[in-house]
Amino acid sequence: MLAVKAAKTDVNCPICGVPADIAQRVPPATYYGCPVCETLFQHPMPTIEQMRAYVEAEYARGVYNDYVAAANLKALTFATRARRIAARVRGGRLLDVGASAGFFVEQALDAGFDAYGVELSNEAVSSASPRVRERLTVGDVNALALEVTTPFDVVTAFDLIEHVFDPVRFLQEIRRVARPGALLVITTPDVGHVLRHVLRARWPMFQPMQHTVLFSRRGLRLALTRAGFSDIEIGPATKTLTADYLAGQVDMYLPLAVKLYRAAAKAIPEKVRSAPVNVNIGELMAFARVRDEA
Repeated sequence: MLAVKAAKTDVNCPICGVPADIAQRVPPATYYGCPVCETLFQHPMPTIEQMRAYVEAEYARGVYNDYVAAANLKALTFATRARRIAARVRGGRLLDVGASAGFFVEQALDAGFDAYGVELSNEAVSSASPRVRERLTVGDVNALALEVTTPFDVVTAFDLIEHVFDPVRFLQEIRRVARPGALLVITTPDVGHVLRHVLRARWPMFQPMQHTVLFSRRGLRLALTRAGFSDIEIGPATKTLTADYLAGQVDMYLPLAVKLYRAAAKAIPEKVRSAPVNVNIGELMAFARVRDEA
């Protein structure tokens, strides 16, 4: 359970509706904690305009270029995930929500799926390989729902649900494009991970202009159940990273630790620093099925 005080505010958890109290201040944001489902969420939420301006600034300073430059690591991560999904579903239509440059769509195609993606960023889609660019739709899942005539057998949403204002509604929107019994696979930060308790306000998953709602296993299960999903399985998520890449990703959050790593790295062979390894950096992966309401 989260170590939060008895709630004395009129701020309610977006997942279970229970009054919550302040759990962590991460300027300019304040994260509240639910004493029941352990969800952490911002209040007040940033505006869409603030979030968009932040993303555009990140693009301007080249952060997105770093993401695209790490395509080989993304491919290894997504190939592993595609294999795990293929072990549960034999082919069929797959939709990746928040598809970015289509890295997972490529791996899903290789795993035998008829894969597509939906992505809000024009810039991300324009960076996709020619092989998948025509399979990516610029927009959100609501806009796509108006065009879908054949529902999907699998829907994935990696590192996305923590960016939305209303997670239960977001999950309900996904159900609109999925057939009954379809598989949903999502990843999201884990508020129960040891790093959150050790790093507190310096935990990299606290991102005031990006991460609006952060889940525990209990909170994620409740959100999925409320949105109409069943057969829920939740466990740790892994990503394929190198030590050098990870250092670059957390530099702004843990500058002293990264400075020490880079000093020590001079004595570490480059092949060791650049060797890809599967790491749980504090995220969850959930599998669930669309419940047939009939």
